[in-house]
Amino acid sequence: MRKRNKSCSQANLDYLARFMGALLPDQKRLGEIQAVYDNLTLLGQLLGAGTDITSMRRDFHELASVLLDQLAREHYKKATLNLSSCARVAIDILVRNLFERTADIGFLATDNEVCAFAERVESEPEVASDPGWQARLKEHFAEYVAKYSVYHNIILLSPQGDVLVQLDDGNPVTRTTDALLEEALSTSAGYVEVFRPTDLLPHDDSPLIYAYRVMSADGSHPVGVLCLCFRFVDECQRIFNGLVSEDDWTVVTLLDPSGRVIASSDPYQFPVNARVEPVPNNECRVIRFAGREYLATTRQANAYQGYRGPGWLGHVMAPLNHAFEMAEALELEGIPENFLGGVLDVATLFGASLKEIPVKAATIQQELNRAVWNGNIWLARDNNTHNSEFAKVLLREIGGTGVRTRNVFSESTTNLYKTVVSSVLFDCGAQAALAIDIMDRNLYERANDCRWWALTRLFRELLAVSGGRSPEQRNALKDVLRRINDLYTVYSNLILFDSSGQVVAVSNPAYNDQLGASLGENWVRPCLGLRNAQSYCVSDFSVSALYAGQATYVFSAAVRSLAGDEPVGGIAIVFDATSQFQAMLSDALPRQEDGLPVPNAFAVFADTDGRIISSTNPDLPINGVLDVSREFFTIERGETTANIIAYAGAYYAVGSCKSAGYREYKSATDQYQKEIVALVFTPLSDRLADPKRIYVTEGGGEGYLLRQTHTVETVDVASFYIGQNWYGLVPTSVVAAVDADRLTPVPGAAEWVAGCLMYEEQALTVVDISKMITSSRAGGERRRRHDGIPSGKQILVLRSERRNALFGLAVDRLAEVAEVDAQRIEAIPSMLADGQSMIESIVKPREDDRERRLLMILSAEKILERCGSGPCRTNA
Repeated sequence: MRKRNKSCSQANLDYLARFMGALLPDQKRLGEIQAVYDNLTLLGQLLGAGTDITSMRRDFHELASVLLDQLAREHYKKATLNLSSCARVAIDILVRNLFERTADIGFLATDNEVCAFAERVESEPEVASDPGWQARLKEHFAEYVAKYSVYHNIILLSPQGDVLVQLDDGNPVTRTTDALLEEALSTSAGYVEVFRPTDLLPHDDSPLIYAYRVMSADGSHPVGVLCLCFRFVDECQRIFNGLVSEDDWTVVTLLDPSGRVIASSDPYQFPVNARVEPVPNNECRVIRFAGREYLATTRQANAYQGYRGPGWLGHVMAPLNHAFEMAEALELEGIPENFLGGVLDVATLFGASLKEIPVKAATIQQELNRAVWNGNIWLARDNNTHNSEFAKVLLREIGGTGVRTRNVFSESTTNLYKTVVSSVLFDCGAQAALAIDIMDRNLYERANDCRWWALTRLFRELLAVSGGRSPEQRNALKDVLRRINDLYTVYSNLILFDSSGQVVAVSNPAYNDQLGASLGENWVRPCLGLRNAQSYCVSDFSVSALYAGQATYVFSAAVRSLAGDEPVGGIAIVFDATSQFQAMLSDALPRQEDGLPVPNAFAVFADTDGRIISSTNPDLPINGVLDVSREFFTIERGETTANIIAYAGAYYAVGSCKSAGYREYKSATDQYQKEIVALVFTPLSDRLADPKRIYVTEGGGEGYLLRQTHTVETVDVASFYIGQNWYGLVPTSVVAAVDADRLTPVPGAAEWVAGCLMYEEQALTVVDISKMITSSRAGGERRRRHDGIPSGKQILVLRSERRNALFGLAVDRLAEVAEVDAQRIEAIPSMLADGQSMIESIVKPREDDRERRLLMILSAEKILERCGSGPCRTNA
């Protein structure tokens, strides 16, 4: 059933693109324009007239290939981000859970009730079958499982392998020969972890057992072995349910180091005990399994408190024909286009290769516009009648193709940018869900711990008899608390207090000054009034003297007498909130491809009022208020949302998820329901878009000149822009328009000399008259598209008939070459005709022209006269 993997290298990207449905619209649009280029190139070569667009066709094809490649790459990245996130969360969440189990077995194996029973059986074997003893210990085990519901059975063995007592009456085992018995009796580690078929659980296909020896009262020898049987299948299903929705095709599995499937979210596709090949090096590859192709990735567990788990792997796959459905930018659907446009305009997410695409598209359009402009100049200047109508149609089509090229690349590039941004939004939401899940699972254990430790027999006996006030009693209580705290390192301190609230013992010597003091915390009285052993109390998240003046949660439970079950005191466990919450949030930070956190990304735990519980951002202190939209706090339990906001002078992608609890913790029957929200922020930019920025399209004046009738006398005008002003020349003065990239600066030249231009082996002076005819260059600085690309300069090669000279004129942008109604042309007013003006006449606006813009016709002769001789040779 297993075949070789195919690495998702560049060589396979074209193959994967076939499965990316979101690429189809872009592929179709680009393909249609490519066909137009092919046809126009052929027609242009036949016509001549400067309409050969072969190089532009080649540039378009290359750029279209780059764009589609980048689109495919970003869709691939988002799909693999989803798979990688699932694989990492699946294995890391499980390992965190199992870490708690390693502490549980170490503590429960020293439980007084367990030790006393095992030692009594050693000296009096008949006790093992005594119904009273059996019932008492089974009730004790039931109390434990009622709190730690991750276990389905607890088994106490004799050193010889006989089952002394077990919680599950349906398990038929009475004796074991499993090797875990000898290992538990002799190991130097703090626990034995076993995951394999065992005679201890003959009906369990996936048994996970934690075992450790039970020692005699004097510690001289083992008197038994205790086994905690973990709900492995149930826990895996809970993890899978949190990662895979009903309509999701993703399959989440756990593998042992050999590649054997030990748990699967879809056992029909990937059954338990099937073998797959793990994907090495955190890569993502195409694999074949049972005749179907999948996109797959594998992740090792990150160590938690030094514990790496049993060596298992998170392995996640998606059928190739559904793998890229998550790559569509659905996360952006609710974001207003104008706001999103501002975000994309200043986003810092896009690398150089992405930013070059619209620049190159603008260059192609500029070259097409120049080809059209030159073709129209050729027609107007040389009075060509042969095929003139065909030429005009062809030139119009070329010009239209330039506009469509720019529009298609703009749309496709925007789609590409949106895919990148949506990937960040998706990741923020996923990481917020991870952070809150980690918190819920961690605090679930804290709620269990305080309730179970409250049942410690020594606590119940000493607090009931004398309040544990003698030095010997205090030392005994202190020793138990310290032993617990050594196993459970997430606590800053454990506090035992009597029924009056007076501190009897502490686990942390730094708080010995609290001994004998009365606790004034507002959770003490509710704790002593709890109804039963299943109840617990949680303080508000607030500053506490029990935590060195820092803010934390204190979990507490009542300690009840052995006789009447009335409270005789309580136990309070002080959660090490500062370091533990910081570690949780740090684990949930978005990561770069190198595994390091995304620069300036941060994560926050807050209550629904926005009050901060923990933050990785030093500018957001604990108990401060997170000032962001209420939409991130008013979501339903377990719901995740993501959006883009303006925050701290930049744009951020923000993911938010509200606590849903874990197992019994914060369930519908739990008395504790405090709602907490995790938020993850990833910067999208280093600044906000300028709301005052002026955007000017390149179509100003287009169509204004063309609305002519054929019943009036017309004059041809070649128009262009200098700054934001609209100018023109008669075509007989114009030789051609060329790219300004060919311009060479001339050191020490006059201010109006833009440089020298080599044109048909002649060195021509290029003049820049912008400062002579406009008062400000601000318009040129503002003239930018939404993508931030300034319009490229052009050089007009002009001819002076009087001097028989060629020279160049620098302009900002070409407009159109069109026929103008001769009646709308007026000579320049006499008050301006002072011999210095380069304007020869003006074209009056039409009555129905809204902009009422003037087209000013320049004189090539007057330009040359005004500028004088230049540093380059200008003779034709």
